[in-house]
Amino acid sequence: MVAPYLPDEVKHTFVNSAPIALDVFDRAVSPSSAVRLEKWATAPSSELTEEIDGAAEWLGVQPEEILLAALGRTFGRTRGDGAVTVDVRTEQQWQARPVSLLCAASWPMGPSEMLQGAHNALAAASGHTGVSAEIALTLGPTADAEGTKALELRVQRIDGLLRVEWWYDAARLDGYSVEEMAEQFPLALIEITSDAGAPL
Repeated sequence: MVAPYLPDEVKHTFVNSAPIALDVFDRAVSPSSAVRLEKWATAPSSELTEEIDGAAEWLGVQPEEILLAALGRTFGRTRGDGAVTVDVRTEQQWQARPVSLLCAASWPMGPSEMLQGAHNALAAASGHTGVSAEIALTLGPTADAEGTKALELRVQRIDGLLRVEWWYDAARLDGYSVEEMAEQFPLALIEITSDAGAPL
């Protein structure tokens, strides 16, 4: 996997060394804890649908690149700066592709850098390595009625409008943590769609 794009003029310890692994969970895996999947869902949104569709066409990117960049910004704002591995699945490429996602709350990772990082990460992901990530971004309908990851962001169209669902293991994440992510995600998405430049 390649490192995310960063302008030459950016000089900062966060981007000039390997980012630390970010733990987005409230609790570690416990052998005695059973998986307790729960869901936090938002109503289908015409605003987010128009933002993603318009930006994807204008910037010449795939929707998953925008969503992945927004997820990185969301984790940065709610869990801190660092990097996480995310399995990405789309309707066009259903086999999970693990990508290394850089998460940052703000400078030096502006909207353009976040989108470029997501673009680079997806371009470098050739296929599944056999190691399953604990976090997933899934676009489109899924055969599973419930999530299969400790944290899975599902984005699908319902009557043409995007619906966002957060599936999570309640043994690993508190509901208020997921609610905070769910509240930050549309703000991060609009930041990316409004202010990011096209990836190189």
